[in-house]
Amino acid sequence: MMFRKQKTDVLVVGAGPVGMLTALTLAREGLAVEVLDAQWRTTARSYALALHPGSLAVLAELGLADELVGCGHQVDKLAFYEGAERRAEIRYAALGGPHPFVLVIPQQTLEDALEKRLAGHGVKVKWNHRLASLTPERDGVAARIERLGKESLGYAVANTGWVVESVHDTAASYVVGADGHSSSVRRALGIEFPVYGDTQFFGVFELSADAPASSEVPVVLDGEAVSVLWPLEDGRFRWSFQLADDWEWVPSTRKKSRLAVQIGEDTFPYLDERRLAELIAQRAPWFDAALGDVRWSVGVRFERRLAARFGQGHAWLAGDAAHLASPVGVQSMNVGLREGHDLARRLIEILRRGGDPDLLAAYEAERTAEWRRLLGLERPATAAPGAEDWVRRHAERIPGTVPASGDDLGRLLGQLGLEL
Repeated sequence: MMFRKQKTDVLVVGAGPVGMLTALTLAREGLAVEVLDAQWRTTARSYALALHPGSLAVLAELGLADELVGCGHQVDKLAFYEGAERRAEIRYAALGGPHPFVLVIPQQTLEDALEKRLAGHGVKVKWNHRLASLTPERDGVAARIERLGKESLGYAVANTGWVVESVHDTAASYVVGADGHSSSVRRALGIEFPVYGDTQFFGVFELSADAPASSEVPVVLDGEAVSVLWPLEDGRFRWSFQLADDWEWVPSTRKKSRLAVQIGEDTFPYLDERRLAELIAQRAPWFDAALGDVRWSVGVRFERRLAARFGQGHAWLAGDAAHLASPVGVQSMNVGLREGHDLARRLIEILRRGGDPDLLAAYEAERTAEWRRLLGLERPATAAPGAEDWVRRHAERIPGTVPASGDDLGRLLGQLGLEL
């Protein structure tokens, strides 16, 4: 085992969309950036499949929006159903600007584009590298990093496992933890990550169907459950159905892998496809397309979590390392992209222009306030005078189902007579 010492301006732990976007923002300003991830490649499959208008605005600033728009499918309307009844709709065209739509695009496409652009700035993601420890220092953080490699574990049956091949120490002025819900940075800082409310369980099915391409995303609010249908490309769709917490196929264990069906950072078993027709009949009788092959299907659980802090000193969090939310509005990743960009801009101001470190305290205050609103922990959405009765009944549930955040979310909710 070999020890080496390195130095960098910012160490980014986690090479998902949030981590790589943060690193790209920093690298474009000439800062020395090191990016590492314990996995060996970008994600193979993920629940996160859509970019909000606000995310596209950030990606446009980085010169990536046009490329990604050319690879995805645009949806400009959100329709709300209750069983067979269409109750309300939201139109993204009202936002104006260059991207008045949600872009449906595989997370892998986004990650590949970010990784390629990072390489163009001389930053190569260090796959198979994991953070072993963080030690605060007067002017930064000392990080111990382990490089992982595969080693044969037996002879009778071919079998390999990951082992530590080498170790190096990095002295970083700042560390950004964008390493997901099991964040090693958050744990190293001793930051609590409490759960708020009940765990949500979903059955997710990606399938082909005999239906025309759609620019609309239907959301079904049926009793206490929520379901969403995402139109993909080439006659494919993704149904996500919230399920009862005693559903027998919901897994109780988690194991990160980028080679199997992956939701967020977790791997889950395939589900029985025979449940699909039953769920559609119960939740969305208006969806009468002939069903084709189910590409993959999983049972998955989601928790609402918010870190007690977004960081301290010279180490800060962004993305799922700091929060988890309902998957329907794809808010955790998209708000995380804005967070990573915002955090990077503040670090640039501090490191390049001698800005006040209190900029980071302001980052924490703003992000915490936003997530407390998004998670309904304070000041939930309220119905304005004149709002429809259906909207009034579901006022607290609707914001988490809308693929938008920030000022855009408030403007879109206003179409329904909701105030956030």
